[in-house]
Amino acid sequence: MDSQKPNTSSDEIDLGQLFSKIGDFFKGIGMGFMRFLALLRKVPLENKAAFILIIAASVVIGIAYSNFVNKQYYESTMILSSNYLNKRLVDNTIDKLNLLAGEKGKKGLAKVLNIPDTLADNILEFAAKPFVAEQDLIELEVLKEQLKNAQADAKNEKVIEQVINRIEIENRHAFEITVRTLNPTVIGNLQAALVNFFKNNEYIKKRIKVTRSNLDEKKQKLTRDLEKLDSLKSVIYDNYKNMAVQGRQGSNNVILSDKAVTDPIQIYTQDLDLYNQLQYINSEISLQRDFEIVDGFTEFSDPASASTPKIVVISILVGILVAYLLVAFINFNKYLENLS
Repeated sequence: MDSQKPNTSSDEIDLGQLFSKIGDFFKGIGMGFMRFLALLRKVPLENKAAFILIIAASVVIGIAYSNFVNKQYYESTMILSSNYLNKRLVDNTIDKLNLLAGEKGKKGLAKVLNIPDTLADNILEFAAKPFVAEQDLIELEVLKEQLKNAQADAKNEKVIEQVINRIEIENRHAFEITVRTLNPTVIGNLQAALVNFFKNNEYIKKRIKVTRSNLDEKKQKLTRDLEKLDSLKSVIYDNYKNMAVQGRQGSNNVILSDKAVTDPIQIYTQDLDLYNQLQYINSEISLQRDFEIVDGFTEFSDPASASTPKIVVISILVGILVAYLLVAFINFNKYLENLS
């Protein structure tokens, strides 16, 4: 019994030493951090002249950059939806427009967009990215969770395929297009020009034409079918009306046998269904949902570019960082000289 006591005491001492070392470790980290803060405070105080000169130079450079180099620009975005657009087509179109916008005269940009040269001169660049609605993002997260659960089940390939289709954003048909200009007043005039430029693409133009032709043909067919159904409804209505009159008069004559008479409820239901289809076709022709602007450009009075105060603040922060690096380099160079 007595031989077990020293082991217990030794274990307790070792445990206490362990906690002590852990405490010393965190205390060392805290002291190191405080020394680092003290060093950051000490360096500017010992090198006031260098820091003042570098920060002053940074302020001058920031103001000069803001006034003479940095161009004040304005941005606006629109959402364009089309069944015929895809990521590759939009990216290729935007790249071409940016190449034209980068030209000195910008006459090429004015020509392709069919806008005045003065308007084209104010355009800096375009950008586009697929527009993903909030509902799509939620659905994607749900599918991701389903994919995690389906990984253990090799038979569940349908869920995996759905996730892949949702992740492939390039199959989207709605895009957020951004324009950057020097003058905010020109943004409103660019919307129609840009939409027409996409619409007049031969690939899209042909498909819009075919879609419109198919809608017109379907509209004509539905109209003819409705006219026929109206005639049939009139015949059935007259037949049942005559049957009711003869029934009140006690006549047994029937104009149409029960086998020949179609269920009138079915006729009226079919007529209503065709009418709804016709209304949908009319709305598709009027709204042109296969190519439409979901949200247009908005003219903002405040520039999207960084303001002069913001540029100056960034310049000061960069200047302080450069000053620290310069002092560190000088001290390191002195250290190397002492070693030699």
